[in-house]
Parts: sequence; C-alpha cells; structure tokens
Amino acid sequence: MPHRSLLGRPKAFLIASLTLPGVLLLGSVASAQTSEEIAGARAAATEGAKAFNEGRYADAVDMMTRAESIVHSPVQKLYLARSLVKLGKLVKARETYLKIRRAGVAADASEAVRRAVGDAEKELQLLEPRLPYVTAAAQGAGPLPVTVTMDGVAIPQALLGVPLPIDPGKHVFQAFAEGKKSLEKSLTIAEGARETVVLDLQEQNGAAPAASPGPTPDAPGAVPSAPGENTAAVSLTPPGGDSGTSGKGPNGLRIGSYVAFGVGAVGLGVGTFFLLDGSGKSSDSNSLFDSSGCGASPRGSACNVATQDKIKQLDSDAASASSLGAVGIIAGVAGVGAGIALFIVSGNDDHAAASSVTPYIGLGSLGVTGTF
Repeated sequence: MPHRSLLGRPKAFLIASLTLPGVLLLGSVASAQTSEEIAGARAAATEGAKAFNEGRYADAVDMMTRAESIVHSPVQKLYLARSLVKLGKLVKARETYLKIRRAGVAADASEAVRRAVGDAEKELQLLEPRLPYVTAAAQGAGPLPVTVTMDGVAIPQALLGVPLPIDPGKHVFQAFAEGKKSLEKSLTIAEGARETVVLDLQEQNGAAPAASPGPTPDAPGAVPSAPGENTAAVSLTPPGGDSGTSGKGPNGLRIGSYVAFGVGAVGLGVGTFFLLDGSGKSSDSNSLFDSSGCGASPRGSACNVATQDKIKQLDSDAASASSLGAVGIIAGVAGVGAGIALFIVSGNDDHAAASSVTPYIGLGSLGVTGTF
C-alpha cells in the first residue's frame, strides 16, 4: 500500500525520541511496566547509590539488582559492578562491566550514560589483571567419568584442565568417580595469582557418588593452559570411546548424538516460538501505528504519549523476541547437525574411538568439525 513507504522515517524518529526521565533510569524498560513500577525502580536505584556511598555494598548490590530487573541502565550497572568489586566478587563484577561494554552507547544517549560507559571501560581494564585463575584437574580415574567440585559445585567437564577465573579467597576442591574419590583440597588464592589443583582419586569402599552438576561457576574468558603446565585434563568421553558399558551397548558417541538431537529439538522449538512471538508483536505495533494516525500526523489526538509509549514497547519486545528466536534456531540446527554426525560416526565401532566431532557456530555459518 502507498502509505507504507511513508512510515519508516517518522516512526523511527518517534521511537528514538522517547526516553525515560532521570539519571539512574536512562536505559530501556525490561518489559511493559506501570508508572508505579518505574517510580519504584527509580527509588531502588537511588537507595542503591546511597548505600554504595555509605559503604553498604551488599545493600547496594541488592537495590541495583532490583532496579535492573525493571529498567536497564548503564549507570545502575556501573554501581552494581563497583559494589561487587568492593565485596571481592571479581568474576561477577567483570561480567557486569562486560555487559555495559556490549550494550554500547546510543547516538542520543545523555552525558550521564556516556560517562558511565566510559568509566566502566576504564575500570574493566584495571580489574582484568586482578582476577585470579585456577586450573582444576584429577588423576587416577582411568577410563571412568570424573566430577570435580569447587566449593560443592560441579565444574563443567569442558572446563577441567582449563584456567578458570575465580574470586580471590579460600576455595575447596574434591573429585569423584565410581568407587573412587579424592581428599578435599583447600586453596587460598590471591588477586592476580594463577594456581593448579590436581586431585588424586583413590579407591574407596562405599565412596560417595559423584556430585550432581550444580550451577555453573562463573567462568567467562577462560584461556588455554600454558604449554607444559600439568593440568591433567579429564575428557568428557573416556579413552577408547566407551562410556563404561560393555557388550553391545551404545558407545559414548552414540549417547552424545542423542543428547545433541535433544538439544537441537529444544533449540528449534524455542526459536520458532520466539520468532512467531516477535512477528506478532511487530504486526501489532504496525497496526497501532497506522490506526492511531502517528504516521500521518504525530501530533494528532489519537497519537498521544501513551500510544507512542505502547508502540515503542511493542517494537522493543518484537526485537528482543526475534533475536532470541534467531539464536534458538541457530543452536537447534547446530545441535541436530552435530547429532547426525555423531550418530553416523558412532555406528562404526572400528573408528568411533579415534573420532571426535565439535559443533561450531559463526557469522553466516554453522555445522560440525572433527576427525572421522
């Protein structure tokens, strides 16, 4: 229809010009909120800033986290990151700084927002060398699957033998395997230090079962081990490609293919849901924009501030849903592709043990790579 070509520019200008007042709430609304909720978020952010200035850093984290759950703002995130640093939670602080960096600065951002983003970048650079790293590994398990815990939480298999960023202070490590476990090993690590913890598994009568995986420890930005460092990394699939079953049971690759298929199916389902949801919200936004007369006359009686806010929120929700949908579809396709490859490889018993398959996702590409 002819009027469609006239909607782009006035609508884009309308959305870009609508911002929330206040210094601590210069971000985006997380979802459709009432005026009372926005005012409450502003009050929580103000209380959080006051708590920080008074040295009540735990209270500052609590207040800023509550405000961020309603309204996103780099100013709030900056206070949150600074409070976490004061509490010694360096890993979470680093992730918060990185979120500010990834969000960037909008062209029409206020001076307060620009200053917060700039300060976050400077403070992140100062924080990086303070992060300690620990490499956790186990030995003596043979072909048995191993679980290594740090402070009672299982470290993901993929991170065993990899330098893991952690908070400074005391941490307790232990390893478990079927019929085996290690003694607990305590480590007090200082800021900027790099340590390696190797746990010796020993035969046990009535050994405690392997700890069930808990919340994944904060481990962003892990880097490869230094050459020659004794990390004794434990492989997710034991040597020989056998998962510990005997006879004609499925090998580790076959089990991995089933897992990959399941992950792929979930990703495709979730991605499709969010894509449809985003499309519906975008359609609702366009319909409201047309029917309210905002395209033809932004000052018209029907195109009031409440209508403009609703259009903006619908567009924001549509964009978020579409992004989640795209991620879900990509992950789903990669999972299915990896499942197919693993299933094919697992059918050849002569080569399964020497085979490895890794899914990859890149800009404009996805698939699997490995040796067959």
